[in-house]
Amino acid sequence: MSQSTISLRHLRVFLAVVSSGSLATAAKLLHITLSAVSKSLKELEHELGVQLVIRGRKGMQLTQAGETFHKHAAQTLASFNQAMDQAQVADHAPELLRIGALPTAAGYMLAPVIAQMRERYPQVRVQVLSGVYEYLVGKLRTRDIDLIVGRLIGRDMLGVMFEALYEEDLLMVVRHDHPLAGLERLHLEDLRPYVLIASPQGTLVRTSVDNFLLSQNAGEGLQIFESLSETFSRVYVQDHNAVWFVQRGVVDLDLRLGIVRALPFSSPLLRAPVGLTTPTDRPVSRAAEHFCQLLRSWASEAKA
Repeated sequence: MSQSTISLRHLRVFLAVVSSGSLATAAKLLHITLSAVSKSLKELEHELGVQLVIRGRKGMQLTQAGETFHKHAAQTLASFNQAMDQAQVADHAPELLRIGALPTAAGYMLAPVIAQMRERYPQVRVQVLSGVYEYLVGKLRTRDIDLIVGRLIGRDMLGVMFEALYEEDLLMVVRHDHPLAGLERLHLEDLRPYVLIASPQGTLVRTSVDNFLLSQNAGEGLQIFESLSETFSRVYVQDHNAVWFVQRGVVDLDLRLGIVRALPFSSPLLRAPVGLTTPTDRPVSRAAEHFCQLLRSWASEAKA
């Protein structure tokens, strides 16, 4: 018998024999036969090369080697049982899923997918942290969040990877009763009388807007007002005759409620991929993987 064959069974039998004082009682406690107890004890003594117990008329008595082994065997089995208990508790403990949400995701795809997540995996506690990409990717690198959902940013990608799920349009939206709201076909010249709200220069959204206007030879003479505040832009559009360049996901609810209307214009230059950004230095958690699968399914259905 090699050393590797000493098992927890041998330890349990030995400890039961010591605590009960006899092989027969140990057999009853363990619900095994007397011969099985005797065999396990002999195997253990043979492997260790020492006698652990002395069998006499007065019952079982530990040898000096047996006393030493009993102390360590009891500690070993107690540690194992504790580890098993902690593992079972951890398996049933609530899992935490921390999602970083860029604005385009927070207002569109996140709500239905999180609703599915809560229904299918009620043991998972979900936290959503919103912010700009630079802030969220920093949180991802320091393991304060598990993943980021939103548009491809294309910069500061060290240690992270992007998985595209679908493409999203950049829209021009106005309030529901805006003078341009009823047009069936929009010409960019129609925009000149109105203030255009767009993200500041240097942002990806603004780069898309500038490239689009340049391709249409319409950059000059337009009144562009810069804003990164969704709250301000939403209010300004309602109170004034402004046109807002904004990702569809940001105003999806506004569109569905009829608060704003999208002008009839589209261009490949105003389209960008949306998806998942995950770390490359570690696997995502089990809860995060479940969420990613639900997100992929949602995106696949949305594209269909």
